[in-house]
Amino acid sequence: KVFGLEAAVYQVKISYEQKPYRRSIMQTFGAQVTASPSMSTRAGKDILTAHPNYQGSLGTAISEAVELAQATPNCK
Repeated sequence: KVFGLEAAVYQVKISYEQKPYRRSIMQTFGAQVTASPSMSTRAGKDILTAHPNYQGSLGTAISEAVELAQATPNCK
């Protein structure tokens, strides 16, 4: 938490795997970083069920982030 804010990041899975230093920097500053698609959202679950080896896309990561934001009270 920096400035008392929580941050949740959905990073495209292929980028999450290929660029660990980016993930580390975000985690250093308190962000929760999740590879997208993930099993933590309905959008991610639907994609992984249909395509288990899918490496993700920016659209998928944004869909998961929006889904989390809509489900989280007081999220900005």
